[in-house]
Order: sequence, then structure tokens, then C-alpha cells
Amino acid sequence: MNPDSLCDLWSNYRATEIDRTIHPADDMFKKSVRGWTDYSDVVGFSATRVMLSVLGNVRAETIGSVLDFGCGHGRVARHLRAMLPEADLYFSDIDETGSNFCASLFHGEVVEAKEDFSELQLPTVDLIWVGSVFTHLDHARMIMLWDKLFASLNRGGALIATFRGRTMYGEMQKKADVASWTMLFDQYLSWGIGYQEYPHIPEWGLSLTTIAACTDLARRHPEAWLVGYTEAGWSNVHDVASWTKL
Repeated sequence: MNPDSLCDLWSNYRATEIDRTIHPADDMFKKSVRGWTDYSDVVGFSATRVMLSVLGNVRAETIGSVLDFGCGHGRVARHLRAMLPEADLYFSDIDETGSNFCASLFHGEVVEAKEDFSELQLPTVDLIWVGSVFTHLDHARMIMLWDKLFASLNRGGALIATFRGRTMYGEMQKKADVASWTMLFDQYLSWGIGYQEYPHIPEWGLSLTTIAACTDLARRHPEAWLVGYTEAGWSNVHDVASWTKL
């Protein structure tokens, strides 16, 4: 995308007031220590900066459609709508109250989420944002989801996803419950990807991923080109990897 187009997106975004409507079931907002500041002014603004930086490295000149996969209750969606007022937005989350809320408030469509990623029916879009989803998957499910998402990406577009890398590994080492994550740490240090399932929540847990293991997700796809990797690039916490389709 050329610099003039990026400037237009930035101008749209900065000129638009971010919708501050919060869903009563929004746990991410409830967990924000400083309320709106942490939830939106930090996390949402950071996601916008990430997306704009990635779009400067892809061939698409316009973004007419976006999938926010794992949208929650809109901490990034509200910024997407401000940046792309005319784009078709699609929202998907395993918590349907989140995707329904986002679609209604930010004028988009719901894409039904599936525990089995092979059953996903995704729209074909120019931009895909995946905030804090791969961070909860084992390696096999990472591959399945990545393949599904990449298949729905238009040529010249961008797939942007966040991962827990060495920054999060260091932070988790400082936690009081560090001993409970021994298996996760051992796998991460030995194989590049560590995963430990949550108690009583099958197929969901916490993952840690090295840069090499993360970028290797695309190796079976010759048309997939890595266009960026930033450690702790999202809100100074999650690593951000981005790919385009040639």
C-alpha cells in the first residue's frame, strides 16, 4: 500500500471518535486496571498502529473487507471501524455475545465460530486480524487455524496474528504460580512451541512460541510471504507476525 493511502487511513482514524460503548459481559474491560485507558487507548490503539505498519508492506491499495477473528467484545473492532469507515467488517468469536455485539454496534456481519477450525466458513477478505487466539492453541490447532485463515485471504492482503513469545516467557517466569507452568516452559525451550491446557477447558490453554516456530506455520504455502515480525509488538506484550498472499 502506498504512503498516501496509509496517510488517508490514519487521517480517517484520528478524525473519528472511538465508540466507547462497553458490553456488560466484557471481561477484558473488567480486567483492565486503568479501565478505558488500558482497554482501548493502549490495546486498541496499538492494534491500529500494527495494522498500518503491516499494510505498508503489502500490495493491496485498498482495504475493502476485514475479518476480526477472536473479536471479543470489540476492544480492537471499534478502532477498525474508525480507521475503515466504508469497509465490510466481519466478526467471529467463540463467545457469540461478543461477535453479535460487534456486528451490531460496528455495522458488520457475524461469522460463526467453530471449535473445530476445519468447519469454519470464512469470507474472503483483504485484511485479517487475529488478536490473542493462537496464544491459546496447541501446535496442531495452530496449523489448522492458520491454513483456514490464509485460504480466506485475498491476494495482496495481510494476515496479522499475535503470539506469546520470549517477552511473555520472561513475564510468566516472574509470576507467583510459575511452578504450575513447568510443562509449558519445558516444551517451549525444547521444541520452540509450548502448550499447556487449562484445567477443565478442553482444547484451550496457554502457548509460547519462538520466532522460528511461528514463522514456520506458513512453510507449506509457497504463496505466503512473511512481511513482518515484531517482538512484543502488540501493546508491548504479544509478538506480532504478518503474512501476505502473492
